[in-house]
Amino acid sequence: MATSLIVHLEIAAEELNEFLQIVRAHGEFSENTEPGCLSFQVMVPKEEPNKVILVEVYQDDASLEAHWNSDHMAKYREKVEHMIVDRTRFVCTT
Repeated sequence: MATSLIVHLEIAAEELNEFLQIVRAHGEFSENTEPGCLSFQVMVPKEEPNKVILVEVYQDDASLEAHWNSDHMAKYREKVEHMIVDRTRFVCTT
């Protein structure tokens, strides 16, 4: 059974463009280098452009855990933490 992570983010307006560049590169890297990362989508609602929704699908819980504990995830967090105003995470089974 796959494990999905859905993250709703509110990004500081002045940081949005830089955040989107960083998160899209992070998602692409995750898909290309993590065998358990099946999909990593970055979406921006048209109605609220400072919101970002991440939809990530992993092979299983262990694959999500490996993603969370990876070096590139630590570097990503370091780069973007100050840009995030609010965050809600949902870990789902599919």
